[in-house]
Amino acid sequence: MHYPRISVIIPTHNNGPELFNALQSIVGQDLVCNGRCELDIIVVNDASGAAAQPFLQQLMERYPQVRLIAHDTQKGPAAARNTGIRAARGELISFLDADDEWPLNKLSLLLPLLEDPEVDVAGGKIKYLLQEGTPELHMRYEDDENRLSHVHLGALLVRGRIFQQAFFFDESLNYSEDIDWWLRLKEQQVKIVLLEATTLLYHVHGSNMSVHKSIKELQLLKVLHKAAQRRKNSIQMNHIPQLKDYRVQKEDPLISIILPLYNGKDLVIKSIGSVLDQSYLNWELLVVDDGSTDGGAGFISSRYPQARIIRQANAGVAAARNKGIENARGEVIAFLDQDDEWMPDKLRLQWEVLKQDPYCAFVTCNQYFVCEQDVVLPANFSEKLLEEHRGLVPSALLIRKQALLQVHNFDESLDVSSDFELIRRLRKAGLGEKNVEQLLLRKWYHGANASLNKAALRKEILGLLHRQIRNQ
Repeated sequence: MHYPRISVIIPTHNNGPELFNALQSIVGQDLVCNGRCELDIIVVNDASGAAAQPFLQQLMERYPQVRLIAHDTQKGPAAARNTGIRAARGELISFLDADDEWPLNKLSLLLPLLEDPEVDVAGGKIKYLLQEGTPELHMRYEDDENRLSHVHLGALLVRGRIFQQAFFFDESLNYSEDIDWWLRLKEQQVKIVLLEATTLLYHVHGSNMSVHKSIKELQLLKVLHKAAQRRKNSIQMNHIPQLKDYRVQKEDPLISIILPLYNGKDLVIKSIGSVLDQSYLNWELLVVDDGSTDGGAGFISSRYPQARIIRQANAGVAAARNKGIENARGEVIAFLDQDDEWMPDKLRLQWEVLKQDPYCAFVTCNQYFVCEQDVVLPANFSEKLLEEHRGLVPSALLIRKQALLQVHNFDESLDVSSDFELIRRLRKAGLGEKNVEQLLLRKWYHGANASLNKAALRKEILGLLHRQIRNQ
């Protein structure tokens, strides 16, 4: 494994002995002690007062490998970090606040993740250590070790090249400059990976800059407003992943499968059977009965106890899908029409794509049509549909629920083209998409397929083109 030089940047303002603990946690890294990793340590003195000078002098005597850079006037942590970045000599950059520490295996945990040349940021979890006598924080920790996953620069290891792409810190912010930086990384779809392991020890001692401050004092509203404005100016609503989306070890999420039902009692056995045959096991099946009159909902309820039945007055397939989205418990959504059939690995293969790319909002797959016995194909039926091709229909989709909500779900004013129109809006919003180049969907032609009503489809598509011309 290649061990690149790492520049570590520590801003300090009036820090005392705790600064020595921070530095010792850097030079004490297991890879450093084994002589396998070269460090470039930069301490940026942000105009500390006279009382701090003896500590800085002792620091230079004890750690001669440290470079000390001083600001004449106090400029804040963002400016101090930017000063350190400009002086950095390493391929990789990391940060540490003067009152925190690294666990001694931080670098050995994170460096393997950066062996992937596409990864620019690697990190882990933060463990909170309360100084004796300090009041408990009002936080919901993720485990008994007082750990959290959230934005903290000290938990990260960053490729230096991203700072050549203008990812410096916003010096107009006294607080939350790290969150602003993190949001900009996500907006530009920088590849980030996060471990479950601890990569920062955060000391809570009562005088931390960000502890016990209000949202207004932390300038969070300002940061979020700036992020919203950037996205508005880009005329896109790119999918912004959550922290858990970047985790290397992700649990399989609950996938909500939404099956609209309208007088499909004789069709749905194949569809539901293909759900039960899925190799992906963490799913829920929501059957939305759109005012059927053939007793299909009762039939499904008695035969398939795994299905959750949701009933509504007949309002069309788009409304049925939206009702399913509204009731879905999963963070990922799949759709299955009553006359379609999945291959057993459909959900598993599509989830693997979403899992590997947190910026991808939806995944499709290949499909083909099968004609039921004794059903004659109409003259306007394209023979190419009988061959394998990419499917952009709901049954071919696996999509993040957040992405659906961003574009306001299906358009219920459309009878047969709401699926086509959804894809149009997802693309117009700039949401990332991919396709699994495998045959994972079989569509049955039985003569009454609503989506092959050419006259209705032509009329609605002409209306959609008119909307697009008017930029709606």
